[in-house]
Amino acid sequence: MTFAVISVHSPKPEHRDAVIDSMRRYSRVAREQPGLEWTGVVDDEGGRLVGIALWESAESAAAARPALMAEVGDDPFTTWDERPIESFRGPAR
Repeated sequence: MTFAVISVHSPKPEHRDAVIDSMRRYSRVAREQPGLEWTGVVDDEGGRLVGIALWESAESAAAARPALMAEVGDDPFTTWDERPIESFRGPAR
């Protein structure tokens, strides 16, 4: 069953490009990981950016996490985003 990892960012206007860059770097590294089905960024044009990664399983998502966090784990989202990142993980139905 496909497993989804979704992150909703609300970047401050002056940090929007930095958040987009981080999300693109996450997607680039995700595409190198076994079990990735699809990844991308949705711009809701209301200020939010939604990162989506679809994995073959929860296990493949978990196995990719160290490589993904090595790429973006130190990015200063508490400075860049207006509010905490909303995260959703679970089976895609």
